[in-house]
Amino acid sequence: MPDYDVKVKFHLFPYRKFKISAKDEKEAREIANDQAQHVIDTLDFSITDIKAKRYLMDKFL
Repeated sequence: MPDYDVKVKFHLFPYRKFKISAKDEKEAREIANDQAQHVIDTLDFSITDIKAKRYLMDKFL
């Protein structure tokens, strides 16, 4: 099965700032971690190019 060379473009803008209200540092870290995970889960991207890598058949024989 061939490997692929893939070019991916991540759409990171608009830049977002978060204001967090917390009672202590631990709660602030938990809220910030939840916000960061949400940004990762909803990150928009597009695949700009995909190609199968070429192999010489002699390598497999």
